[in-house]
Amino acid sequence: MFKSIAKWWQPAAFVSHPTERFVELDWLRVLAFGLLVFYHTGMLYTQNWGFHFKSNYLSTEIENLMLFLSPWRMGLIWFISGAALSCLLQKSPLPQFLMIRTVKILLPLLVGVWFVVPIQLYAQMQQEVGLTLSYVEFYIAFFDLSHPLFAQYQAGIWPHVDVNHLWYLRSLWQFTLLLVLMLPVLQSCWLHKGIERFLQCPVLWVYLGLLVPLCVLKLSWPSDTFRYPMGFIFLLYGFLLVHHRAFFASLVQHWHILLGFFVLGYLGVVWGYQSIWLDSQSVQWQITSMDMFYTAQRLLGVMTMLALAMRFLTRSHPILNKLNGWVFPFYIFHQSVIIGLAYYFSPLQLGPWLEPTLIILLTFGLCALACWGLSYIALLRPLFGMKVIGNYDKASLYTGYTLALFLLMPLLFNLLFSWRYML
Repeated sequence: MFKSIAKWWQPAAFVSHPTERFVELDWLRVLAFGLLVFYHTGMLYTQNWGFHFKSNYLSTEIENLMLFLSPWRMGLIWFISGAALSCLLQKSPLPQFLMIRTVKILLPLLVGVWFVVPIQLYAQMQQEVGLTLSYVEFYIAFFDLSHPLFAQYQAGIWPHVDVNHLWYLRSLWQFTLLLVLMLPVLQSCWLHKGIERFLQCPVLWVYLGLLVPLCVLKLSWPSDTFRYPMGFIFLLYGFLLVHHRAFFASLVQHWHILLGFFVLGYLGVVWGYQSIWLDSQSVQWQITSMDMFYTAQRLLGVMTMLALAMRFLTRSHPILNKLNGWVFPFYIFHQSVIIGLAYYFSPLQLGPWLEPTLIILLTFGLCALACWGLSYIALLRPLFGMKVIGNYDKASLYTGYTLALFLLMPLLFNLLFSWRYML
């Protein structure tokens, strides 16, 4: 019986699963996560966009620059994640894949919410409620889930223990489970034959076909939580389309056209943001039209970045492997470093140019230093998403993964039964 069930989770013979790495996607992964430093630093200075901490130098002009990245940055990361999951599924049996991905994703999440993210809440509470405790006093109180200090900050996996920028890891693990449940359909012969026929259409029709689900979702889903189902759609796109070289070949063929429309789309988003979204007198049809335009720019941005990578980032480099290994811990640290630096610099009155420049440079430097240090400490590497190093036999590895799963059980069961935040 189990064999008859298991066959539904095996790829159809028709489906060609690439096991080799896409150098282009590796470069894009590094660049996409690197851009988060600029984006989250910019969030310190936006006048109209909420963030955990704000600089003294707020501006509406910075929002226009942020709109260059804002539509597509997470869509691209989700697409790359879906492509990576598709390749990883071919390298190990499904139970082993689930065990490894659970530890790889949730162990850094657990470490992050308890040891990396708290500085963000400390800075936020200092600014919002005038917290007078030292960080050491705050951090001791942080481990008390019923402490009255956090009465107004109860959101999180546990009371006041929130994911902040690590929401991506939480959702990535949950989306991976959904994707596994959908494997009988996602790896079916009929679906991939349909995709092949679909990709024979002109690139405009491919774009519109991929856009329709996003627009329908945008019209029917609350804006506050739209990023979650949007991310899952892009994850599916990456999972499915990485099998079809015709998709990437078409993007490369039309990269200059995509880039031109992307620039025009960016100008349109800025105009709509200033003229419609910031105008309290705008009527609903204008707001909805702008939502659709922004959604179109979201997909166009992802396709444009993929096209540019496939056209110009085709060569590997010795540093690429190192940077790819650093992406996970870099992502875990970057926002806490940004907010910690902003909190430290805030009373120094460095000015609207020097302050963000120092924050960006120091964030890259400090995160790189942390990644470099972690790479030499075998015990800490898996806690921050880095590969396990050392010559361990299979029994030792499985023992380690089993112990990690046992440690993760409270978090795992919490996430299994907490999907309402997406609604």
